[in-house]
Amino acid sequence: MGVEIESTQFTDADLENFRKRLQAEMELLRSWFAGNKFCDDQLQCGLELEAWLVDSAGLPVPDNTLFLSALDRRSVVPELSKFNFEFNVSPQYIAGSGLSDMQMELRGTWLRCEEVAQTLGHRIVSIGILPTVADHMLCPENMSPLKRYAAINQQVLRLRGGRPLLLEIDGVDSLRTSHNDVMLESAATSVQVHLKVPQADSIRYYNASLIASAITVALAANAPLFLGRRLWDDTRIAVFEQAVDTAGPLRRVSFGNRYLEQSLMELFEDNLRYHRVLLPALVDQAPARMPHVRMHGGTIWNWNRPLIGFEPGGQPHLRIEHRPMSASPSLIDLFADLQFYLGLVHYLARLPETPESQLAFAQASQNFYAAAKFGLTAEVVWLGGRKLPLAELLRDTLLPRVLGALSELGIPELQIQETGEVLRGRIETRQNGAAWQRQVFSACSNDLAQLLEVYHARQQTSQPVHTWSTQI
Repeated sequence: MGVEIESTQFTDADLENFRKRLQAEMELLRSWFAGNKFCDDQLQCGLELEAWLVDSAGLPVPDNTLFLSALDRRSVVPELSKFNFEFNVSPQYIAGSGLSDMQMELRGTWLRCEEVAQTLGHRIVSIGILPTVADHMLCPENMSPLKRYAAINQQVLRLRGGRPLLLEIDGVDSLRTSHNDVMLESAATSVQVHLKVPQADSIRYYNASLIASAITVALAANAPLFLGRRLWDDTRIAVFEQAVDTAGPLRRVSFGNRYLEQSLMELFEDNLRYHRVLLPALVDQAPARMPHVRMHGGTIWNWNRPLIGFEPGGQPHLRIEHRPMSASPSLIDLFADLQFYLGLVHYLARLPETPESQLAFAQASQNFYAAAKFGLTAEVVWLGGRKLPLAELLRDTLLPRVLGALSELGIPELQIQETGEVLRGRIETRQNGAAWQRQVFSACSNDLAQLLEVYHARQQTSQPVHTWSTQI
């Protein structure tokens, strides 16, 4: 959700004061990197899952304020649209029972959300893009009533000189539309993994996350339809990148522009160099809490982005937020995807010959967009320059190494076996959420409401998506 702000109106003086405070915090941040001041603890991860509220007909219902009030859980918060909300799962150490504890927590919260939604006559759905959302529903009237969102909307349009936001996507079908607001962004719902890393390993894990993104976006793709068109396997990627485009030197949502060489500080420098301040909201916190660095970074939504947090005792820590994955068909799929990402970046980060020296950044970027478009049927170029089908790379090379890396990370063997079965089943059947939706959309004679009804029924079984029948 991001940090709420006090006002939606900003003056030139606000902008000047924000820039001064941002520069002062950046100087302090540079000294932290130079002095190795960040927490050096074991790997931890956290998780966010965005979801939808729908009515009995499967249409999005703009009722998150009433829903969240009735739910009354601090870990579940509003998102940009009134249709959406977000689960926040407590961070845990990766070793031992941490990931299973996270899964139990999310399952309990999910079940409680279902109960509360039912009392309001609603249902909840986890999916990359809701097939039944219509263009006219993505409007300012359906924006959650938080000042942060209103200000982002105003500022994006201001930086664009009032020009509408254009959305152009070509897949099986083509889509062309324009909006005078940022509400297109709310159509894209995601899983976001937060990986807390020691400073000494942060470059390795960040560059590994970039390279891994092609694989994770394909494996978890669950957004093949938008506004009735058959587009990319993960259309979220194209929608989000274009929905908040401020027409600056770099998009505010992108794969990035290079590998890191020295430290994560390079990313914070890029944020300052290439992105105009979007929310010059002054925060009454000490510079050592980095409020303005974090505010500015919170308006740049790259698919892998750096975050600064703080330990209970006040020591800063570094996190990598991995954002390419669609909201999942089931919690079993979600945690299989989470573990796949953790295992893959650990494997890549520990290679004796760094993976970024074996794969050009431009090729890693091309892999990512090919995988977003074509999912498990994509072809990618892997380390060493060999081009091959992504599913073959997964089956023969990456899955065995990922499972081995999970063992190195201290995850229990039974849990690794169960994760391997889910991932192997998805790879062998080539049935992720996107593939299932495409097949059932055709079987439903392109009836979006029927597709969602069948999807929701399958989601209620809590079974992984590769086992879902496409018969209706």
